[in-house]
Amino acid sequence: MPTSYEVRHPGVRVWCGNESGWSSSLRVWISRWTPEVIRIETPTVYNRTVWTVDQATELRDVLHAAVRAGSEAR
Repeated sequence: MPTSYEVRHPGVRVWCGNESGWSSSLRVWISRWTPEVIRIETPTVYNRTVWTVDQATELRDVLHAAVRAGSEAR
C-alpha cells in the first residue's frame, strides 16, 4: 500500500463491498476550485458498504491525506 495519496482530482479509489455482496469502490477527491471540501463518491444507493480491516485502514489513510491537502490549501 502506498504511504501517500494524491487526492486532487481525479482522486483515490478505495475498494469495499456493497450491499449486494459485490466488490465496489468509493472515490475520495478534492477539487482545485473548492480545496476546502473533501468529496466522497459512494458506490451504492443506500450507502451500506462493507469494509475489511485492511480496506478500512486504507480508507482512513486516504481520508487523512485529503484532510492534510485541504488544510494546506487554506
